[in-house]
Amino acid sequence: MGILPRGVAATYLSGTATGIFGSLLLLCLPEGAAAQGLPVEKGSHLPVALWLGGAFVLGIAIAYGILRTRSRTSAEKRITDQATKDLYVKENRDAN
Repeated sequence: MGILPRGVAATYLSGTATGIFGSLLLLCLPEGAAAQGLPVEKGSHLPVALWLGGAFVLGIAIAYGILRTRSRTSAEKRITDQATKDLYVKENRDAN
């Protein structure tokens, strides 16, 4: 194996260290930590449904906010353009 570039070597060593650490961690776990048989459904699906519903409502609210504030009137566009031009003039004046 030849000499690896700096970023590639660091990534390779990082992955190797993670693999070694993970293997040592698995060896330290007690015997009872392994899964025992098939999964059993004992809980309600309501918390998961509420979580997904909340994520959906949040997504709708974010999309509404983005669409509502995306458009600007022509007066707002003129104000923004003028403020940008003023800032460029000030920066050029300060640079000289």
